[in-house]
Amino acid sequence: MGYLYETHMHTCQASACSDTPGHEYILRYMDEGYAGIIITDHFFRGNCRVPKDLPWTERIHQFCSGYEDALNEGLRHNFPVFFGWEENFEGDEYLIYGLDKQWLLEHPEMEHWTREEQFSAVHKDSGCIIQAHPFRARNYIRKIHLLPYAVDGIEGVNTANEPVWNTLAMRYGYFLNIPITCGSDNHHVQTMCTERLGGIVLDKPLRTIHDYVRIILEKKPFSLHIPDPALCPEWDPSMHADREVVVHPYPHDAGIYSSEHFLSDGQWS
Repeated sequence: MGYLYETHMHTCQASACSDTPGHEYILRYMDEGYAGIIITDHFFRGNCRVPKDLPWTERIHQFCSGYEDALNEGLRHNFPVFFGWEENFEGDEYLIYGLDKQWLLEHPEMEHWTREEQFSAVHKDSGCIIQAHPFRARNYIRKIHLLPYAVDGIEGVNTANEPVWNTLAMRYGYFLNIPITCGSDNHHVQTMCTERLGGIVLDKPLRTIHDYVRIILEKKPFSLHIPDPALCPEWDPSMHADREVVVHPYPHDAGIYSSEHFLSDGQWS
């Protein structure tokens, strides 16, 4: 069976699109058989609830309050709760793992980083970055931005996605040969149902979030928990992205992938 973990979820203390405080998730996830969860609230450039006019320190304290609420309840039930966040640029969003509240307090400049600066800073301090739902098309997303040299993995299946977006993301991840994850993108405890809860399954339990980071960076094996195969149908050549796909130029020192992997129209061969 293995150990099932949620990799992508939100609390109302930090994410404006959630209506659920962190502590309310714990018993529900335990009932669903999860071994732990990772809180990934929307950071300041995304759909964040924290007021922008507060001092940086106060903003970080408020931002972390949903995670801390879930953590405290998890401790009461011996249920692991880990910390991450979701950063937004132009509708393209990134799940960041392996760093903590103190790190956020020490980096007020991060609110103005480019995607490349984010990748460099996170890696410098031994974190990792997963691009969340890379092919999602919503009314606030004008273009699909792909930066294969500035991520460590791809969220291949997001159970809140349209199925075709997941299939495209899976194909993209396989093409890059980087880790592919699954998450529920859960915002609401009231609408949680077994059929829409995803995650990853590990052979061993996570002791800390750094265990998860090592799994991603070292490309260790794990499996995806996809509750319904219909959430990620087989690839069909008729499938296409619902927005223009922009593959960002590769810096000379990227050292990971070559731009020759991609065709001029942003589709991969």
